[in-house]
Amino acid sequence: MTDTFDLIAVQRRAVADVLDSLSAEEWLTPSLCEGWRVQEVAAHLSMPFRVSNGRFILQVLGAGGNIARVMDQFARAHSGEPPATLVGYLRDNADSHFVAPTYTPVASLVEIVVHGFDISLPTRRHVEVPEEATRAILDYLVSAKAGTVFTKRGLAAGVRLVSTDSQWSWGEGPEVRGSNFGLIEVLARRPLGLEHVEGEGVDLLRRHLGVA
Repeated sequence: MTDTFDLIAVQRRAVADVLDSLSAEEWLTPSLCEGWRVQEVAAHLSMPFRVSNGRFILQVLGAGGNIARVMDQFARAHSGEPPATLVGYLRDNADSHFVAPTYTPVASLVEIVVHGFDISLPTRRHVEVPEEATRAILDYLVSAKAGTVFTKRGLAAGVRLVSTDSQWSWGEGPEVRGSNFGLIEVLARRPLGLEHVEGEGVDLLRRHLGVA
């Protein structure tokens, strides 16, 4: 089994490569992360290397516990920095063992892979993610550890998720079949993932996601 931090490092470099390939116009492309363009996502990915855990906790407390607000403020404040600067933070810190307070290393893997998709898909780029990484991410997203930062609590309740490109499965109820990619996107609250899954349980997932 590959060390989780090694998987994270590979994905950070892969996302940095994608960002390096984008034109100035493509940096303004709306990402799959609602409300953020590619440049906001890139700025967000630099945050762990620029804000200490202690400072982050103080900012969250100052925002009344609203983690999303703190992350959004940072992303917007730094999104206008030169692309080379933002890519540099990601590439230069690819081997960082940063883990957010109360989270596990797999959470950092989820972060870089999902946001990698947020950037690469709208800009028609490709980021290769090994099956070992996607299975670890799926295990995390259906666990209580994921909380509401990475997924929606109860999103997959009442369905059975079955991967069509690995041996991974989880849950009970009407079946939802799809690639690891499609299942990850759904669990990460990206409606695009619904285009990559099928089965009797899909309508229930749509309702949980609030998608007509």
